[in-house]
Amino acid sequence: MSTHRLFGKLLVMAAFALGLGAFSGAVAARPPYTTTEVAPGLYSFGAGMAFNAFMITDDGVIVMDSFDKDFAAASLQAIRKLTAKPIRYLIYSHNHYDHISGGEVFKAEGAAIISHEATARWLEEHPSPDVVMPDRTWSGSSSELRLGESRVELLYFGPNHGEGMTVFRFPREKAIYTVDLVVPERVAFTYMPDFSPKEWERTLAEIDKLDFDRVMYAHNAPVGPRSSVADQLKYLQDLRAAILAELKKGTPFMQVPNAVALPQYQTWDGYKEWLPMNAWRVLLEIAMGV
Repeated sequence: MSTHRLFGKLLVMAAFALGLGAFSGAVAARPPYTTTEVAPGLYSFGAGMAFNAFMITDDGVIVMDSFDKDFAAASLQAIRKLTAKPIRYLIYSHNHYDHISGGEVFKAEGAAIISHEATARWLEEHPSPDVVMPDRTWSGSSSELRLGESRVELLYFGPNHGEGMTVFRFPREKAIYTVDLVVPERVAFTYMPDFSPKEWERTLAEIDKLDFDRVMYAHNAPVGPRSSVADQLKYLQDLRAAILAELKKGTPFMQVPNAVALPQYQTWDGYKEWLPMNAWRVLLEIAMGV
């Protein structure tokens, strides 16, 4: 078993221990898959802790993220219940293996795989047997993919989480698909792996300026209101403010993470277990600058 597939299975165990549902790495533990129509032709697919997105157009299907081979196969099966049109594109959101493994399922259907150039560059340096290299890349802060009468905007806000993190905006449908940057009613994942908290805050503020009504997520739920972007940003801002307040009143550095309390978020998933971990990451960024 590859290292990152083992990591996925460990995430399943952690998710159940926290009552957060199932992650995509273990089929037996996963709740039933669901397909949610967000707008005509635009869908979220997944279960528990993993959701991708796909769009059915006049000329074929665009898929965003594959997660793993089992998930990708189930996603393809769900698509085939709705249309026999060819899979034209699979677009990677970013470089993390747990979101982009299993792309061979769609590649076998004839899909061209697309990513931001930063994602492709990282994958060239850190190849995985479970991740298919992109066929095409895009660069800069924005691009657009048109298929039939449909279009998807690909947006890159700079470093925030992983490499080449892409936010997908569907102008006609007034929706976005954002991966990892917004998880509804959940504190940040453990120690915020591969996140720059300050850049994350900046990115969320930029996303909140876009024109959209609904947010499609990769974790916790298929879709929700645009207010969830502001909610995620407010959590990070409140966390930073609470840490700075502890430092200002003289709380010893090593005691700060366990001293931080944000009771307004105590109903959010992971609050008890992950809040101190979140605090450590932001505290170290404040202290070290990274």
